[in-house]
Amino acid sequence: MVKRKQVQAEVLLLLAALFWGVAFVPQKIAMADIEPLAFNAWRFILGGLILIPIVYWLSSRRDAQPGETDGQAVNHAWRACLPGGALLGFWLFLGAALQQVSLLYTTAGRAGFITGFYLLLVPVIGLSLGHKTNRWTWMGIGLALFGLYWLADFSEESQLIGDLMVFASAFVFAIQVLTADRLVKRYDALRLACIQFLICGFLSAVASLFTEQTTLQAAIDAAWPIAYMMIFSTALAFTFQLLAQRYAAPSHATVIMSLEAVFALAAGWLFLNEMLNTTELIGCGLMLAGMLVSHYGNHSGTHH
Repeated sequence: MVKRKQVQAEVLLLLAALFWGVAFVPQKIAMADIEPLAFNAWRFILGGLILIPIVYWLSSRRDAQPGETDGQAVNHAWRACLPGGALLGFWLFLGAALQQVSLLYTTAGRAGFITGFYLLLVPVIGLSLGHKTNRWTWMGIGLALFGLYWLADFSEESQLIGDLMVFASAFVFAIQVLTADRLVKRYDALRLACIQFLICGFLSAVASLFTEQTTLQAAIDAAWPIAYMMIFSTALAFTFQLLAQRYAAPSHATVIMSLEAVFALAAGWLFLNEMLNTTELIGCGLMLAGMLVSHYGNHSGTHH
């Protein structure tokens, strides 16, 4: 029974990774019609609103209600989840803004790969919080950094700006993951996610009003990328991830999540005709190897 639940959880994680990987394509396409922050505002506000009925539907199913975690009661009240959700929303706003603006300068495939770097940054930042890590993690980070160096094209100034922005977003996402990791032990994960999206969308909307010239027509023109992001990348992928995290083996989970980068690369090639040269492919290969090596030592299930 546990084995079946674990397999189901890993399938859900694989779907989440696929939805997130492919998402870089609509994110890139949308930039032709709409400003980055306005796009994030629409995507996250609508995604958060879609999540509200999902929260109530899952709450009515008792098996999806984790009663307590590590002996701690989980608080399901919206009001109790608000401060934590708001903090997550702030980190998500920062990370998503950097990532979205970067797509004005770099390709969807490259952005997807560099974003995957957050998986490696999580244990590093975790060290400062007293989390333990091992030599495999450091070997993986070394490999991935070497891959990142191969992937970076120092002759293309605008692309380099984009790549650096994605790297900064990966750093912010790592902080967000560690923050979420602490909060889900005490508060309802789906309510946190829902508040996080709405706060992120609200901050994006405010920032857009002050810095961008956006119109309702722009949102209509970018309707299908917004629809993809709010349904698949926001509501479904995050729900799948949260449901799966309870049963998936941690070492498997991270390997599955690292496939997001591969899906992003494949989708960029398939839908946007983005071609990588040999050097870039070597860089991506080294980064993927780094992600896998880094979590080789986490078989014991002591993953962050």
